[in-house]
Amino acid sequence: MKSLTIILALGFLSLLPSYANEKFDSAHSILIEGVIPEGTIVTNSPSQWMVKPQIEEQLLYTIGQLNGLEGGTPDTSRTEIEIKEIIAQERGSYLVKYSAKLMIAWPIEQKVPEKFTFILPSNTSPNAISQFFKTYGADEHGSKKCIAWEAHNVTSGILWYYYRPQKSSCPLKSESNQDVIHTVAYFNVSSENTKNKYPEYAKVWEDGKLVITAIFGKAVEGATSEYDAGVSAYVSTVNELLNKFGKPTSSSVTLGTRNTFSRGIQNPEIYLTFETPKGTVDAALFLIEGIRVARSDFATKYNQRTINSDFISYSGHSGLGANIRALAGMGNFAADQYQIFLINGCDTFAYVDDSLQQAHFELNPDSTPDKYLDIITNAMPSYFHMNSRSNMAMVNSLYESKVTYKQILSLFDRNQRAVVTGEQDNSDPSLE
Repeated sequence: MKSLTIILALGFLSLLPSYANEKFDSAHSILIEGVIPEGTIVTNSPSQWMVKPQIEEQLLYTIGQLNGLEGGTPDTSRTEIEIKEIIAQERGSYLVKYSAKLMIAWPIEQKVPEKFTFILPSNTSPNAISQFFKTYGADEHGSKKCIAWEAHNVTSGILWYYYRPQKSSCPLKSESNQDVIHTVAYFNVSSENTKNKYPEYAKVWEDGKLVITAIFGKAVEGATSEYDAGVSAYVSTVNELLNKFGKPTSSSVTLGTRNTFSRGIQNPEIYLTFETPKGTVDAALFLIEGIRVARSDFATKYNQRTINSDFISYSGHSGLGANIRALAGMGNFAADQYQIFLINGCDTFAYVDDSLQQAHFELNPDSTPDKYLDIITNAMPSYFHMNSRSNMAMVNSLYESKVTYKQILSLFDRNQRAVVTGEQDNSDPSLE
């Protein structure tokens, strides 16, 4: 049957806010632009409002493919899509042609290829994805031919995260396979990469205090063992603080005779104050089941702390973005309060949207949205045993107030590929 073009150059463009043009720095990644000039997808509707979400879901599969190559991840909040043409096909389906632009965190040690082929599902309607999952993703207890070796509890809704089409066992590499589209993206190093940017140390210490709020999620919801990896990270970070700053002037829990902390399950929150030569260090650490299932009083306490906190961190499960979006919707903030957020879960670079920027911009409308906010995320999966290390890298660096962001992030575990955005307008402490 001959195709009939029913909509030409529809031109639906995902317009991002101007302040979404964030800068980027990392010790282990660089930012690249991936331009897809000729993307295609098969849909069951000619409506642009139904087509665009299906393209967005199709492009989610780039996360799994890039993770599988240790190639990082795209920032999904900045993906730009333009629908160019919708063509009627047989049996009520439509072929959609589009262009897209992805902002991708790429491993710094790997050469940036001029072009890269993404292998994406040709149709992301619910029925099509259900069948795609049954064919290529339902073998987590078998050969795992097209999914990650570590994949578990895989469903059709999260297949994109564990998707590994480049595996030698996966039949999707064949261009003759009608279940996928081989989509070429052209890569270029982005002009948004920055160098030699520092945290705003003077802003952090202008009131004579370093205020820390750190949240730790359990590895297993409902865990009651101190050996849970999330509980262990929480306890370890408390002890690292005690080791760094000595005996606190105040503590909300009774510490051991050697100034140690050991019972995280019994003490799921702790408040510590230290008097140091540089000023007061005020730290609050919370152990929770998870952001969306935290105890009822957690949000109130968190919202009170965020008003004056200099450094805020969350270390726990990303929930494939759901926990990250929930966290971004929390918190109370104050005008002229500079803050650094460490969003320390798996692939958080892909999931963080502009909610925190908007919240700070509303309180500081005469500045840029990033002026009072820097955000650190991970371009690859982060594991619980890394959490104390990354939190203390930030705490130690903020206390010493000497090193650049790149130097700080080099102290993080390389595998998590931590990056910072929003740092482009920070001042150089040597000029202050």
